[in-house]
Amino acid sequence: MDRKLRQNPEIEQLIRLSESARCSLGHEMNTLKHRLDVPARIRDSLKNHPAGWLVGSLASGLTASMVFRRKPALEKKSHRGLPLTLLGITFSAVRPLAKVWLTNQLKQYLARTQAGSPVRSKSSNNSPSPKTF
Repeated sequence: MDRKLRQNPEIEQLIRLSESARCSLGHEMNTLKHRLDVPARIRDSLKNHPAGWLVGSLASGLTASMVFRRKPALEKKSHRGLPLTLLGITFSAVRPLAKVWLTNQLKQYLARTQAGSPVRSKSSNNSPSPKTF
């Protein structure tokens, strides 16, 4: 008995048709994936047309800065005289030195108060200590 079955020409035609349909579906699927992959499309566009992206970003930045511009403030700024300006600069320069000096004074005060009053233990309670000779 012959193990190979004779194939019908209709079956062969259906096999070729399904093969071409699979190829077509694969191509359509790849095209759809490419269309939906926005980050890859942007990267490709940036690589292929960098000048266009640069000009577009400059134009959109200038437009946004014109549209969202703040109105100038109407209030007048007060100008200090030379003596007040010098006084302000002096206070700004002296402030860190004053902090360091005050910190040192506080440390010395705390050290004196702790050294002046020794900590009493519970066993002392004003009883005379035994003397040993």
